[in-house]
Amino acid sequence: MENRLHRKILGCLGAVAIGDALGMPCHDMTSDEIRRRFGGRVRAFHPPFGDTRVHGGLGAARVTDDTLLTLAVADAYLQNDGRITSAAVAAGLLQSYQRARDAGCGTMFGPSTRRAAEAIAAGRDPVQTGLTGKHPMACASNGAAMKIAPAGLVHPADPDAAIADAVTISLVSHGTQTAIAAACAVAAGVAEAMAEGADVFSVVRAALYGAREGERIGRQRARTVPLPSVARRIELAVGLALKAEDAAAAGRSLADMIGTGLAAYESIPTAIGLFVAAAGDPLESVIGGANVGYDTDTIAAMAGALAGALKGFEAVPADLFAQVGQANDLGLDAVAQGLAHIARRNRDAGRRPS
Repeated sequence: MENRLHRKILGCLGAVAIGDALGMPCHDMTSDEIRRRFGGRVRAFHPPFGDTRVHGGLGAARVTDDTLLTLAVADAYLQNDGRITSAAVAAGLLQSYQRARDAGCGTMFGPSTRRAAEAIAAGRDPVQTGLTGKHPMACASNGAAMKIAPAGLVHPADPDAAIADAVTISLVSHGTQTAIAAACAVAAGVAEAMAEGADVFSVVRAALYGAREGERIGRQRARTVPLPSVARRIELAVGLALKAEDAAAAGRSLADMIGTGLAAYESIPTAIGLFVAAAGDPLESVIGGANVGYDTDTIAAMAGALAGALKGFEAVPADLFAQVGQANDLGLDAVAQGLAHIARRNRDAGRRPS
């Protein structure tokens, strides 16, 4: 059982990194532009073009902030004996941002994450900084959801525990009910994907539950902004995916009707829709995300997180995993081993009689 947890966690982390690197050079493009510039649907790693807005200096198979911040959250668990705290999340966020900035790659981080990092560096409370925003879109992007997978990985089959941790993680940088709902959707979906007997639709049901709970909690603890419901958008995205004739058609419908931008109410429902359209297959989930347009790396990484946790490392393409490993020093196997230990302890604690 310990090995099974490890393989599912490694599958999730591997699919996050593959999706991130696969979608990286496609960022900001439309799906039509992706096909034109890459000569068809992207299914292999490529370096970004010279006119990239945010990923200059990266080579083929390199990961971005999606993977780096996911691993920062994982490290926060590992360094704190399986507990998550705002302070640990803040420290990991700042370290990841500063390293990337010093390497000339700071532009890959989104505005809410950069704002939080600057507040942390200045000694301010990033939670309070996020709660004082005025613009409806401030702290309502996908930066919380894109890094949230570890909250689900360490709480197998326990969406409520994953949701509680996701709220703590989200508030450091994304203190709105919209962003928290999106993060809780992904965290709860990953937690369900870790369960025995999970399938695509049980994962979707958990994600919907997470989105609804996240919005409810976010309205109590964060800033309420006048933006669309993440849960209702997930419902629409799943319907579009089920009606589409194939995964590529699903991607076109999702891009046209849900959206693929930085907003949490666009990219998270679209990632879940692509996961459904791919029937939970990790490779097809990340390919769908890489080719859907706009925030391709983040969407592919989140779709990959759900699929990798559901299907496990055996379903993750070995060649792509090896290429990502060669291009980045991530240590995914060691991270997965550490998270598996925490996950087993949490699972066993949940089974003990109260």
